Amino acid sequence: MKKSLLYLALIGLLACNPGGYHLASRKANRIGVDSLSASTDSSVARFLQPYREKLDKTMNEVLAQSTGPIDKGLPDAPLNDILTDAMLKQATQRYGKPIDCSHLNYGGIRTNLPKGNITIGSIFEVMPFDNQLVVLTVTGDMLQKMLNHFVQGSGLVVGGIRAKIHDKQVQAVTFTNGRTLQPNENYTVLMSDYVANGGDDAGFLKNPVKREDLNYLVRDVLIDYFRQQGKSGQPINPTSDGRISIE
Repeated sequence: MKKSLLYLALIGLLACNPGGYHLASRKANRIGVDSLSASTDSSVARFLQPYREKLDKTMNEVLAQSTGPIDKGLPDAPLNDILTDAMLKQATQRYGKPIDCSHLNYGGIRTNLPKGNITIGSIFEVMPFDNQLVVLTVTGDMLQKMLNHFVQGSGLVVGGIRAKIHDKQVQAVTFTNGRTLQPNENYTVLMSDYVANGGDDAGFLKNPVKREDLNYLVRDVLIDYFRQQGKSGQPINPTSDGRISIE
């Protein structure tokens, strides 16, 4: 009862004098918390040890070998090509029918792949996000708009397409399956759900002719691809085929 009366009294004082309290001064100290200032809790460390060992074993699994670094770059680079080609190959198997081309947003490729061992951990570093693969059916006009949008923005990374860039416009588009880009024809484009949902300012892609979600993580696609490459016994020779060129 006394506590209730005290609370009511304080509320009354504040209501009568709302401006009666103000900050007179302030100071701050930075307190670092790291392995040097904080000791390890041995019981927690013991509890986590089996999980740490299992995670390390998974991440250190060698999927394939590369004869050199596999780097990303613009307008084209070995990593751009191998990732979009890997997506196209693996996703086509799951989709069960041909896909015209694939796309990755350049900023989503977070780092390069190393020379030598390519591990599951390497793939996580390149593609740390849990983005799913989506197949969009779009008109030729929408596909042309998409290609121009990324050329003028973060950069164009595609598989299944060869094209030239002139004055930040994509021209002379041909597909490796033999098709050409026609405004009124439909095309299937494989991409991450991030872009399909309008990421990288691509909101116009949210209204395609058709959308099909594959329930297949981009990262898992790449892991499956590199594991298959490793089983073939042939190392990866990083090269760029010049599919995107600037005039």
